[in-house]
Formats: sequence, C-alpha cells, structure tokens
Amino acid sequence: MVMMKTAIESLQNLVPNLMETAVIPGVSLAIVQNDDIWQAQWGVSNATTRQPVTADTWFQAASLSKPVFAYAVLQLVLAGQLDLDTPLITYLSPAQQSSNLLFDHIVNDDRLRQITARHVLSHTPGFPNWAAKGETLKSSFTPGTRFSYSGEGYQLLQRVVEHIVAQPAHDWIRATLLTPLSMTDASFTGLKTDEQIAFGHDKAGQPVNFWEIDQMGAAFSLHCSAAAFAQFLLAALRPSPLTNLMLSPQIQVNDNSSYDDDWPNLDAPTNPRVGWSLGFGLQTGPDGESFWHWGDNGTFKACTVGQVESGTAVAIFTNSQNGDALWQPILETIFATTDWPALDWLNR
Repeated sequence: MVMMKTAIESLQNLVPNLMETAVIPGVSLAIVQNDDIWQAQWGVSNATTRQPVTADTWFQAASLSKPVFAYAVLQLVLAGQLDLDTPLITYLSPAQQSSNLLFDHIVNDDRLRQITARHVLSHTPGFPNWAAKGETLKSSFTPGTRFSYSGEGYQLLQRVVEHIVAQPAHDWIRATLLTPLSMTDASFTGLKTDEQIAFGHDKAGQPVNFWEIDQMGAAFSLHCSAAAFAQFLLAALRPSPLTNLMLSPQIQVNDNSSYDDDWPNLDAPTNPRVGWSLGFGLQTGPDGESFWHWGDNGTFKACTVGQVESGTAVAIFTNSQNGDALWQPILETIFATTDWPALDWLNR
C-alpha cells in the first residue's frame, strides 16, 4: 500500500490525539486499497477493565448494518428471487396481505401496498426512521417521491426476505454473505459470551450497561471487527453486476443544513452533490464519486467511506458517544481532500 504510506503514518499520530481530546476510549480502523487491507487499533474496549482494543474486538456497527444487508438482498434480486419494483406485500401470504396491520404494527393502506425493495434500499418508502414505541407505522408520502431515511423500511424488508428464503434472516445472511466474504468476525445476532465485545461509553468516557441484541435487526444489529467489515468493502469496491446495481444513483437527498428537531425536513431543498443508491449514500466531487454510510447506536458510532475509482475505502469503529469527532480528520487524511458535503450527514 505504497500510496497510503504517508496517510497511515499521519493517522498513527493523529488518532490518539483526537481520542484524548474527544474522550473516545477505543477505536478500530481498517483501510482498503485495491486488494490490500491495513488495520490499526487504539485504546480500550472497556474503560473500567482497561481491556485493550485488538484486531479481534467486535464493535456494534449500528447502521453500517444496512449496506451489508442491502448487498445480500441484491443477491436475491440478481438470482430472480426478488424484484426491485414489485410491491413487497405481494411476497407474503394471502392472510397477511389482507391483514389490517402488517407484522402487528404497519398500517396496511394504499401506500404500504406500493412499497418495493427499491424504495426501502433508497430510503423512499415514506416511513419515519423509527416509529414511537407502541405506535402504528404508516407511510407519510407516496413511496419513491422523496428521500426520508428509515430504519423501519429495512425491518419491513427483512421480514419479507425471511418469507422468500423460508428461514431466519440471520441464518440466511451468514450462509449467503458473511461466510463467503470471509467475514468470520461478524454476526447480526447470537453473539458468543467468550467473544471480545467492546462496551459502549457515554460522553464522559464511562462504560454503559452492555446492550445484548438477541434478535437480528437488518437496520442496526451487525456486530463485527473493523477487519471483517473491510472484507465487505473489498467486495463493494470490486466492479460487478451487483456492485454496479448497488451503487447506481436513485434519488437526491434533502439538504441537511436545513434540518431541525423534526429531522428530516422534507421541504428542504435537495443537495445536487449528495444522493442515495441501493444501500449507500453517494457524494459526487472533483475526485469522482464516493459511497458512504454512518452508524449510530448511541454509545457506538461508526463510519465508512469508499471511492471506487481509486479502489480505496475506510471503516472506522468507535465505542463512544463522541465517536463522530474522528470522521472529518480521518477522511481528510486518507482521501487528501476537505471537500466533503456528505459530512453534514455523517455528523447528523
């Protein structure tokens, strides 16, 4: 990785200083360039036990789960088992299709019956990110007409996929994606107690109660090491019918600078340089097109950015509520540019 030598040397000095300033206990980083992977770790997985972060430490990937799940779903699309533009409800049983509430909480109305896999993967089904606990979920606009980031859409798609493949989604995705991509240090559920799992930390750097995710959530439940996620990035960077489809632009996103407490502001203007594909955010710039995603499970924050033309990508995992303080300086070091309109989204 001769091209990355200078950047890597800079990161070895930069990251520990940033961690100290921002009160971030642990960081795991993986950089992919062409077919090479460079990785490094700093700090501790638990500020109380002082257990160091290692290459084998698993972090909550949070919403970095979404592009991994999207990649697996697109395998079904290319195999002819799922059509991107067929309403998802048609894949369910007749009894479910006629139910007033789909999966116990999704209002079965005309808009729901229009939602497709393309809408979910491009965040255009009209759902909020998450429905309030105990409330029913319904689409707030005609699917496909505007962007509104939604974890709920991914949860709907997961349940439909389970009907298509006739098995639990975590079993299916391990067999069809995690194992073939050599993501052995990765799981959407069923973590073993003897695995080295990072604890999340609050803004003061104190560990919080361990959050055991015992059921797969396609939108948020991936646990993995940075090295395991790098194996996924290798696949995402490799041109193929699947990655060409996955990175195809679908819609422009609303300008984050206009967002308020009711995020997202659907009336805000769209950003001509920031859009969404079938699983990733997209950014166009002088150096070509980049794909990106952030992850935020509160006390775990993660970020990934890739650039197909240069064959370069990075995955950053932290066990801190302050983790997003690292994104901009690390990205500027690796990609040698300060031109990041997507940072408004990565730092949302």
